[in-house]
Amino acid sequence: MVGLNYLKYTYNLSDEALVDRWLENPYWQYFCGETHFQTDFPCDPTSLGIWRRRIGEEKLKLVLDETVRVAVEKKFVTQKELSQVVVDTTVQEKNITFPTDAKLLARSIIKLGKLARLHEIKLRQSYARKAKRWARKASGYGAAKQYGRLKTCIQDLKNWLGRLLRDIERKRGNKAFSPKFLQMIELANKLLVQEKNTPKKIYSLHEPEVCCIGKGKERIRYEFGQKAAIVKTNGSDWIVNVEDLADNPYDGHTLAVSISGAEKITNVTVTEADVDRGYRKHDYKGTAVIRIAGTSNKGLSWSEKRRKRRRSSVEPVIGHLKSDHRLDRCFLQGRIGDKLNLIGSASGYNMLKLLRLLGTGIFSRALLGFWRFGLLASRFLVGARRWLLGGCPNSPCE
Repeated sequence: MVGLNYLKYTYNLSDEALVDRWLENPYWQYFCGETHFQTDFPCDPTSLGIWRRRIGEEKLKLVLDETVRVAVEKKFVTQKELSQVVVDTTVQEKNITFPTDAKLLARSIIKLGKLARLHEIKLRQSYARKAKRWARKASGYGAAKQYGRLKTCIQDLKNWLGRLLRDIERKRGNKAFSPKFLQMIELANKLLVQEKNTPKKIYSLHEPEVCCIGKGKERIRYEFGQKAAIVKTNGSDWIVNVEDLADNPYDGHTLAVSISGAEKITNVTVTEADVDRGYRKHDYKGTAVIRIAGTSNKGLSWSEKRRKRRRSSVEPVIGHLKSDHRLDRCFLQGRIGDKLNLIGSASGYNMLKLLRLLGTGIFSRALLGFWRFGLLASRFLVGARRWLLGGCPNSPCE
C-alpha cells in the first residue's frame, strides 16, 4: 500500500488508474514488493482511501521522511543543505464549483427535499423545480449585470428555503434524523443568515470547511480551499516538510510550525530560513536566522546573499507540485483529505527526484563535480584579473 501511494503521487494518477496501470507494469509490481508477475488487481481502488484514512497524517509523514532519508543515504543532499531552507505558502484548492449565493441556496433546497422524502416527511411544497429555474435566472442576471433582479431572485430563494426549514421542523415530531440530515439543516440555517462580510461563510455544501483565500494573483482573485506551507532545501530543492494550515492564518504565525516540522523529519537543526515579505512581523522564537526577501543585504556575506536570492526557487517547486503531483485540486474528502493529499504530493515530488538521480547514477555526480570545479576556477580567474588591474593601473593589462 505504501508503494501504491508513492506511485499514485509520483505519476499523478487517480486510484482507479493506478490499480489498472499496476496490473500491466512489472516494474511497478517489483517496486511494491512482488517477486512474480501478478495477473490480479492488488486491491480495490476504494481500499486505498480507507488505508490512507486509517493510518492518518502522522504516520503518512513517515512516507515523506523515508524519501529524505534515502536522499541523505545516497549523498544526494548534505546535512548542511538540510539546515538551510526556504519556506512559503500556497493554496490547495478543493474540488468544488465557484460558489454563488443563488447556487448554494438552490442546492440546499433540492437536498433538503430529497432527505425529507427519505425520512418520510411529507412537505407542503418542495420548491425543487422552482429553485433550479431561479438559480439559472440568477446566473443570467449576474452575467448581464442586472443586480436588482439578481437580488430579487436570491431573496425568493431565501424565502423558499426558510419555508422548507419551518415545514420540516413542524412535521418532525419524535422522528430521529440521520447525522447527514441534521448537518444539512444546520448548513441551511447558516446560509439563510450569512451576508457578504459574515466570518466563516459557507462556500460548499459537501465541503463546508472550505475557506476563501486571496493571494494577490492577477489571473485568479480568490481561491477556495485550504492554505498549505511548503519547506524545501535552499540548494537542491528537496521538500523536507509540508503543513496543512486551517482557517487561513497569517503566514508569519505559521513559520514556527513549518520549521519545527522540518527539523522533526530531517533530525537536523535549521540554521537559516529564507521567506518572502508575507512573513514580516513573524512570531518565530527559535534559533534559525530568518531572512526576508526585499529587505537590506547589509552585513551579509556573498554566499548568504546568494541563498537569499534563491528564495524565489520555491515557486517552481510549488508549480510542479500542482501540475505534476495532484496539489492543484484536492479530490479527497474533508479536512483529513486535505492533509493526506498534501503529504502525498510532497512524497511523490521527492520520489521522482530520487528516481531520476538513481537512474543517472555516477555519471551525473561526475558531471556535477566537473561543473563545480569549473565554477570555482572561473571565480578564481575573475578575482585574479581584478587584482591585477587594481594592482598595476599603468600596465599593458589595462
